[in-house]
Amino acid sequence: MDHTLKDAVKFFRSKKVYGKLFLAFKQKYQSYGRVGGSVSLAAYSEEELMEIATFLGMRSDKMLKKRRVTLLQFEKQLLQYKFDVDDLKTLLEAYFDEPLISNQERSENEAAKKEAFIEQMIMCHPMLSEWLNYIKAKSQDTYWIHRTMDASRETFKENASILSRSMKALPESPVRLPVFAQKLTGQPHAFDRNTELGRLLVHLLAFKQSLLAKESLQIPSTSEDITELLLTFNILRDDITNYVTMANILANTPNGKEKVWEMACETHTVLNLPIRELLDVTALYPKDRKDHSAKDIWIVENSGIFSSLLDEIPDLPLICTHGQFKLSAWKCFDLLVEEDCLLHYASDLDPEGIGMAYRLLLRYPNSVKLWKMDVTSYDKAVSEDENISERRLNQLKMIEHPFLDGVKTAVMLKKRPAYQEALLDEMISELKQAY
Repeated sequence: MDHTLKDAVKFFRSKKVYGKLFLAFKQKYQSYGRVGGSVSLAAYSEEELMEIATFLGMRSDKMLKKRRVTLLQFEKQLLQYKFDVDDLKTLLEAYFDEPLISNQERSENEAAKKEAFIEQMIMCHPMLSEWLNYIKAKSQDTYWIHRTMDASRETFKENASILSRSMKALPESPVRLPVFAQKLTGQPHAFDRNTELGRLLVHLLAFKQSLLAKESLQIPSTSEDITELLLTFNILRDDITNYVTMANILANTPNGKEKVWEMACETHTVLNLPIRELLDVTALYPKDRKDHSAKDIWIVENSGIFSSLLDEIPDLPLICTHGQFKLSAWKCFDLLVEEDCLLHYASDLDPEGIGMAYRLLLRYPNSVKLWKMDVTSYDKAVSEDENISERRLNQLKMIEHPFLDGVKTAVMLKKRPAYQEALLDEMISELKQAY
């Protein structure tokens, strides 16, 4: 460092106020990318203001009133002193002992470093090349991935290595997620949904699925959508507690298990079927109606309604989803629709129930018939003792379907739910005429 520059740094470091002032100058330079602009001195003490005024050759009363100094003003005064310093930027770099870089330049440098890092990852992991190139393009769904990369390049490098090995080790037959994780990482919970690695795996598999299907990328957000995505690649998240309940429905399987279903139908036994037992099923259809043109299946989401209907109509082909549709329910629906079955769906007339009906209609537009989900049914069953919150009502704004518009409007106007229990007698009466 030049002697006169060293003297300047020594002088300004001896006065505490310049540490505060020069930090503000540094931040202003980083923002502008040049010596320019001004900084406020409003938070400075009178003693500090006097010191700055003395250096600038200003009257103290003028500084107390103005309480602001420009960087060019300070630089001009600096050049008149014996230090023989070329400019303010040189002084600031010597004072902080680091080069002064603008925020834009710093951002460009970081972007270049990140791009070089991603290119290195592509070279190291060709199995991930398309996915990494997609991340490099920085679409909105990858912002969080860039944040994790910025937080720790080393951690991302380790995760990329695991993901690359995972793509090579995707199972040909169903494997449980903890077993898959243990095999790849030595930790059974490494791919859990709440881990960074687990979220990266879901994003990678969703990207891979979009390429295979030649569709736009859709990142699953719900637990059921993630479960379904993983199953597409023969990875099971939960094959026991993810279940659906049914009665009077038969199955085709390649391993002889259809006898279990046959015996359940013969004895009017209800089956709780986890996804584990549905993986090998190749077809589902109602008992005694496989060859009929009308293959009616009745679906409810309430276990009390399910049992009450079976008490009165023991032969009814009936499914209970126990609330929101899980993967096991969707698996059953897919198989039934493949057999040309007609799905009669009934649920409570509230935002959640209407939302479930909407998803069914979207997925099977020609195979779903709503049951007791019209305005007349709503008026008969509406609860006068309960209000629906605005937060829940807002769910209905996203639903647009001619089969649901009437009841949706009624619910939004009255802001009250209607429950299936109030319609149970009518449901039983209608079904008895059919069975």
